[in-house]
Amino acid sequence: MTVAEVSTYLSLSARSVYRLVGDLRALRIGGRWRFRASDVDQWILKQQAASEAQVEPVEELASQTRLFSHMDETNIFLDVADSDASSLIRNGIQRARLELTEGPEPAARERIYASLMEREALCSTALHPEVAFPHPREPEKCPLGRDHIVVIRAAQPVEFGDINGHRPRIVFLLLARTVSLQLQWEARLSHLLHRKGFVEKMLSAGSAREFHEVFVSSSPDSATART
Repeated sequence: MTVAEVSTYLSLSARSVYRLVGDLRALRIGGRWRFRASDVDQWILKQQAASEAQVEPVEELASQTRLFSHMDETNIFLDVADSDASSLIRNGIQRARLELTEGPEPAARERIYASLMEREALCSTALHPEVAFPHPREPEKCPLGRDHIVVIRAAQPVEFGDINGHRPRIVFLLLARTVSLQLQWEARLSHLLHRKGFVEKMLSAGSAREFHEVFVSSSPDSATART
């Protein structure tokens, strides 16, 4: 991301972004500062929890956020044929059952898709070898009436153009209406991906219900969640 893009993303002046360099991780390329989107997101997490010194922010969010309540089984698509990120994301948005605030519906879905791809163009969200977390560049501007997590498991690895060569099969479209909730979802997913066998359970789930159950059973209050 450029200074201008970070300025827009954080709603800060360019001068303020320059002052953050050091606290906000940055690289000097061709005489200009560049920022990884993932570093910017982590910086936001730290600011949100600055007054909560008793707990590391990512651990706090990862332990309390319940993902399954935002996952509808009808929005879990398994073993789809798309092999590149653009077509997979577009088809996921077109197929998903979404609560929209604007019409016409095709145009609203296209705006959501465009925002997802704008964010993807800044830096690949394939941050794990098997999992990617695409999300809108500006969540607050998307015509969503409710927060949704759309899950797509591809039949084969998907090309995301990631610099580390990650070609994930499991893609979570994080359609939150605020950056704060989106980051909470990312923190929770990152936390779960470190659990032994968790990715394997997602890859082997035989139905949307089984996939959803992987997240229900991973909740700290899983016994209550099932009732």
